[in-house]
Amino acid sequence: MDFRPARLAAMALIVLVTGCQLPAPQGNTSDRDRAAPAREAPQQVSTANQRLTQLAEPVRTDTALAWARYYLINDRAADAGELLDQVDDGNAQTQDQRYHWLRLRTQAWLAAQQPRRALELLDQRQATLNGFDAARQARMKLLRADALALDNQLLESLRQRVAVDALLDSDDQRYNRKLIWEALMSLPLETLESRSEEATGDLRGWMELALLYRDPQANIDAQVQRLNAWRETWQNHPAARQLPEMVGALQQAARERPQRVAVLLPESGPLAPAAEAIRDGMMTAFYSAEQAGNPTPDLRFYDVSGADMATLLQRAVDDGAQLVIGPLDKEKVAELAALGTPPVTVLALNYLDQGSRQAPLFQFGLAPEDEARQIAEQAWREGHRQAGVLYPHSEWGHRVSEAFISAWQDQGGQVVVESTFNDDDLGDTVKNLMATVRRHDGSAGRRTEYRPVRGDNMSFLFMVASPNQGRQLKPLLNFHYARNLPVYATSYIYDGTPAPRRDQDLDGVRFVDMPWVLYQDTRLHHLARETWPDGHGRYNRLFAMGLDAYRLQARLYLLRTVTGSDLPGVTGNLHLDGARLVRQSDWAEFRRGEPVPLPRFGGGADLDNNSFD
Repeated sequence: MDFRPARLAAMALIVLVTGCQLPAPQGNTSDRDRAAPAREAPQQVSTANQRLTQLAEPVRTDTALAWARYYLINDRAADAGELLDQVDDGNAQTQDQRYHWLRLRTQAWLAAQQPRRALELLDQRQATLNGFDAARQARMKLLRADALALDNQLLESLRQRVAVDALLDSDDQRYNRKLIWEALMSLPLETLESRSEEATGDLRGWMELALLYRDPQANIDAQVQRLNAWRETWQNHPAARQLPEMVGALQQAARERPQRVAVLLPESGPLAPAAEAIRDGMMTAFYSAEQAGNPTPDLRFYDVSGADMATLLQRAVDDGAQLVIGPLDKEKVAELAALGTPPVTVLALNYLDQGSRQAPLFQFGLAPEDEARQIAEQAWREGHRQAGVLYPHSEWGHRVSEAFISAWQDQGGQVVVESTFNDDDLGDTVKNLMATVRRHDGSAGRRTEYRPVRGDNMSFLFMVASPNQGRQLKPLLNFHYARNLPVYATSYIYDGTPAPRRDQDLDGVRFVDMPWVLYQDTRLHHLARETWPDGHGRYNRLFAMGLDAYRLQARLYLLRTVTGSDLPGVTGNLHLDGARLVRQSDWAEFRRGEPVPLPRFGGGADLDNNSFD
């Protein structure tokens, strides 16, 4: 579940603005004083302001409210805010006008992605809020909850939503409960677990429901059992009457899972070590389910080394396979795709460059491009608009950077500087990069700390680098007065083993990585160490991929049939885009040489998170 502030603001605007019935003009009015319909709002806000000066109260305020609503609906939050500030609630002569002014002004701040201004406004107008009837107070509390969520105060937003839910009408309840669930999917799992123990009433019920769904290690049978027990305990809970669709689909997914699964992996050749790690991950998940006394599928492994894919696939189907997992090699996946629609569902363990996006050929992997796109989306949500890009001079580095740049520019972002590096020219590369940036913002030649300003100059750097490269690049940035420049990186920056003395040079670098790497004290980790005491070294992430590949065999039905559903996995939060499984990783930051997990907008297996600075 990707909890996006921009989408939340848009939802709030659609649900609340369209339901906002503005007051009719009061008293006798001439044609000159009559409030203009929203569709007649002037194109230029300066014209609107001028025309407002020609109107008398209360028509002036009524007209301003109607035009502001028009601007908001047409994605012109700044214009709406300017118009509302011209008449403010001091001009409002009726309770209706005061309510609509306050509501629209709050929505304008939210649409402009300025939740703190919205919260300040609501706090300042508390006396006005207290004068509204119960229904209007409830709607304003819903807006406060939206503002809190946009301000990353998810727990406070959640409490507000749950508290106000019973006071809302049915339409607002549907909206509110959807956002309650998204917040529950986005809270750090440790926070959810600890706060559920102290929660009471409906809030506790919501948290317990979220916990049974979000357990990153739970077998689907255990989840169904816990859901049945939850329903018995919380028969009158709002979620029992309006169960989140993805939770309700668990039972059907358990019934639809395959009984026999064929796994196509190489046993020899260059990909054999990677395949072994994936196979070990799948077997660890299998043993975990077996130990819990839950049903497990019949797993059969087939060697694809040198095999003809058509022949091997037919052999698996003849053996009774209802689902095929693999192959791993991209060429083998392409060979399989070229055969046309397979007779059973296939979960390939790699992505096609130009492959089919239609079921049943699903594609799952650990594409660094997904991480690059996730970083672009997060940076945009944080208010960045101008980026720098630094990556290795290689085909792989170019591919990852292109994924970031494409996603960044699709949102409207600009790339101020783009630079490649080789291991023997890191110093000159960083020096030239910062010189280019300073020329761009007019500070060339200054030997002072670079001051990144969101929206005005390069406010962050997207860096693709290995741990050794990063340990040199970050100190070089500090040396060239860019210590305060936020640096975001892919998981390539971290080898998965804490090394505080070496990685202290990476302090301040934020990066994305899978929960399996960031949280290493779970029950599955202990089981993995007992089963595979030698570990899997550089293939540890592929081991995690095997864990999730096993879990996906029982959950593909849910991901296929329930729009917006996801799987909180050990590789990240997984959802379907067509037939491609997209992975949302977790966030961390190097502090004193160690990766410290950070909350993010998403519902992966984040087991021990702190707060964003």
